[in-house]
Amino acid sequence: MTHEPGTHGRTTGDPIPSVPLAYGGRVRLAFRLARRLARSKALARSVALVFVAALLVMAMFVTLRTLSLSGEQVADNELGRFGAKVGYGSGVSLLPGDDTFVEDLRSRLRAAGATDAEVVLSATDVQLNTAPARNVTALETAWSADPYPERYELLSGRWPSRPGEVAVTEPSDVPASVGETLTVLGDVRLQVVGTVDDRSADTANLLLGPGTWATLDPGLSQGFPVLAAQMDVVWSGERQQAVVDAFAGAARTWAEGRDDSEDTAALRQDARTAVTATLVTREQLSARPQKTWIEKTPAGYTVPSLLVPTAAVALVFGLNGRRFRRTTTSLVSVGVPRTTAAAAPALAALAWSLAAAVCGTVAGVAVGMGARLLVSHLRERPGGPLDDLATPALRLLAVVLVTGLIAGAMLARARQREAGHPPGADDSASRADRPSGRRARDARHLLAVAAWCATAVYATRVDSPAQAMVLTGIMIAAVLLTIPEVFAGLLRLMPEGGPRRRLVRRQLAADRARACAALAVLTVLLGASLGYVTLLDTLIRTVEKQSYPAVLPGQVLLAGYGSDTHPPSKALLRTAGTSGGLDGLPRTEVRFLMAGDPDNPLMAGREGQYGSLLAANHPRDVERLTGRRLDPGQTSVLRDGGVLVWSHAADAPTGPDTRLRLAVRQGDKVLGRTAALPATALDVDPAEWRTGSDGIMLSATATALDLPIQAHGPVMVTGVSDKKAHALQQAVIDAGMDAGAVLIHVEPDDPVPPAALLATAVGLVALALAAVLAATRSQTRILRRYLARLIAVGIPPRWARQVLLCQHAALIAVSTLLGLVIAVFPTVVLAARISGFVLSVPWWQLAVLAAAIYFAALLAAVHSAHRLRVTEARSA
Repeated sequence: MTHEPGTHGRTTGDPIPSVPLAYGGRVRLAFRLARRLARSKALARSVALVFVAALLVMAMFVTLRTLSLSGEQVADNELGRFGAKVGYGSGVSLLPGDDTFVEDLRSRLRAAGATDAEVVLSATDVQLNTAPARNVTALETAWSADPYPERYELLSGRWPSRPGEVAVTEPSDVPASVGETLTVLGDVRLQVVGTVDDRSADTANLLLGPGTWATLDPGLSQGFPVLAAQMDVVWSGERQQAVVDAFAGAARTWAEGRDDSEDTAALRQDARTAVTATLVTREQLSARPQKTWIEKTPAGYTVPSLLVPTAAVALVFGLNGRRFRRTTTSLVSVGVPRTTAAAAPALAALAWSLAAAVCGTVAGVAVGMGARLLVSHLRERPGGPLDDLATPALRLLAVVLVTGLIAGAMLARARQREAGHPPGADDSASRADRPSGRRARDARHLLAVAAWCATAVYATRVDSPAQAMVLTGIMIAAVLLTIPEVFAGLLRLMPEGGPRRRLVRRQLAADRARACAALAVLTVLLGASLGYVTLLDTLIRTVEKQSYPAVLPGQVLLAGYGSDTHPPSKALLRTAGTSGGLDGLPRTEVRFLMAGDPDNPLMAGREGQYGSLLAANHPRDVERLTGRRLDPGQTSVLRDGGVLVWSHAADAPTGPDTRLRLAVRQGDKVLGRTAALPATALDVDPAEWRTGSDGIMLSATATALDLPIQAHGPVMVTGVSDKKAHALQQAVIDAGMDAGAVLIHVEPDDPVPPAALLATAVGLVALALAAVLAATRSQTRILRRYLARLIAVGIPPRWARQVLLCQHAALIAVSTLLGLVIAVFPTVVLAARISGFVLSVPWWQLAVLAAAIYFAALLAAVHSAHRLRVTEARSA
């Protein structure tokens, strides 16, 4: 009989103790034997999964760190080449054409000795002359001095240096070429002198030449009432108090004679405190880097980085358990102490696992660097810092080391209590019945109960996606602790009808450790990947549900500039009338049940709810506003003095005979209640203009109940084609007015999840596929001797391969079911705990992923088993 080097049996030069060895001698002997046993090619191949796990874990770390900026990079984006800024958010806002404040501020800065200071104006509501209407941000400063070298890169032309000049960032977003004229704010024409790449944003900004804001027509404030600019003073950071005092003095002077708004009153009373609160220094920003996606998505990296290497090492010991038992028995038979004989193969496996982890870590960093370059190129932004690669690498190696030591200690302890068994004998049941086995089982049961209790308790506290990801990790741990019971249930359910099925079941039962280890690894990987894909789809569907158009198709809402609940101005109505686009179309005035001070109004709504109610003159008007035909029951409720409640509102009526009470409140104080009114639900498509409302009633009912109601409200026009709606907005723009007061139907963009979430999902799916391939091939290699023996005694090779594939199919099927439980439960908890979250299980995506995993397992198994021959049994 021949032996594979490093498996079992005596080899030339093996150290055989002739007398009892001291502790030090046993340790040295164990390491010498481990070195010999580590020569096993089968053992070396079995750690492929550890290599794959380390590679992908480190690659995911490098990729995710690419997507988060350091504090210094944040400072470069916000401060440019300067050391501090102050002013933005202090309450100072400049109307178009205002040049007195900036001149006063500059003179005060010079007097304070801040000769290097620059003023940066920022206006966020600069409207492009396009339909549908669109606002962009305009920034004004001395661009020729290159104030933000790390953020803005000149692509063509030159920097704007005179009033009326502009450089456009992200020219693909707002098409504009050098030499063209860009029209904004109705009739303001800017000369495009350059195009710029903004490394920190994907949307367009307008970089205005110095003095442009001061040259704008002050009359723009009539057509664009919310148009204003705020400012920052940026400087080297020295003489901070002097700069703050200079800005505070200019702000106090600016606030004198202004209206008594909250901001101006605060500036008049204590300008220094208001201004000091806006001071930001480079040191502060550098000390506050962006929260990394590793921290924001525990299920994307933190949980897999701990569980996947643990499961991979456990699989290595599970796959080699039968070989280790044969090796231990052979060594004991030639006089090696049992503890030493058991420790030697465990040390060999640990050494190979650590070596595979080290190689995988290095390879993972290399792969991550390539992914980092690709991601940075696609996002057109610099990558985040990689200044702490040692920590995840050391943590990964520590997890492998600790898991290997625990598995080795358990193996050595089990071997120490064993009597001699012939190689290949099934001793799973006898080990489980020993006192040590019972104690280990009881301890695992206690841990499993604790983990499931922790899952139940933590599920009641989930209030964010990050916490749902932590719940996924806890649940994975709980499921792993119950894997032996799940496997026992699998064996009971597997039929034994026919010889092939009997072989499948009995071989799994004879090698429980290997099967449970494989089941654990597959469950971890499938649970993490399926769970993340499910959570990602839920987040996308939630954002999609919360993104809806301003109005429904065919509708146009004419409203006030400050709010969609305000009535339109006379100038807007006049412009809409003269445009001719709305001639002959029905108009409906909608009024909100509110009155009094706009900042603290009286409001009427359902008792116990904070949503407002709408009022219309006639049921036909309700149909125009909601885009729904009312049935006779709903019309009857309105005519009988009742309320139609949106079906998606909280506690919406569910029956035809529901009655509810309305409450009049001011802030949180309830001032009165109505008698119970008839109510029924109305299914409506969501629209932005109705956000915050719960339902609708007739104006006559509101007046009869003495409820607060607007004297006038916005005007809804229905039956408007898209062409006429765009033409109306363009007419308003051409008239020099804010087209944002004309709400037209525009389909919202499809939600795009952050790049980090997509990268994490791809990484977890790749990890699952790679791990299934590695685990399946490793198991197949371990079973080739067993299958070859079956062929040697006359079993057809086709049967042997079917036995192999059935084993893999059974383990992957059970792990898929467990993975689905792990995937769906945290998402269900998240959707139930957080209002507005939409539970979405992407069954087709999960089906595709499961099919890919099954296909990968099939390929791996067939590739590894296709050369099974009788000759392999002879050499076994």
